[in-house]
Amino acid sequence: MASKIEVPISRLLISFGLIFILGILFAIFNGYYTEETETSFSWIVYLISFISLVFGAVIILLFQWKINEIKLKSILNVLPVEEKVIFTILLENNNSIEQNKLVALSGYNKVKISRILTKYEQKNIISKKNIGNTNMIILKLR
Repeated sequence: MASKIEVPISRLLISFGLIFILGILFAIFNGYYTEETETSFSWIVYLISFISLVFGAVIILLFQWKINEIKLKSILNVLPVEEKVIFTILLENNNSIEQNKLVALSGYNKVKISRILTKYEQKNIISKKNIGNTNMIILKLR
């Protein structure tokens, strides 16, 4: 199941702010260390710090991805069977699929698919783009 991870701007700003503060603290401690020992931090300390930040960011993204997946599964469980099938097909196809392929993969008739898609387009959950004889259905994930 493909999912899209979006990080809110507020979280990004807080993260960058905390990293900036960490950099300032590193500079302050390097100054004190230099005054006491007459040498500055080794480049290995900076490398370990950088690797730790990257490792922490990867862990956070993995947890966020797992949380998004759990939320999505709980939402899918609430939907009626027809709608669950449509959303599952959309998710398995990177959040977009041609409408005629959606009809074929779901096993439902064109009218049922069209009515469900129209309802969700009005609710701004999906968008339709005309591509000749069919539409491209795009799931809008936030």
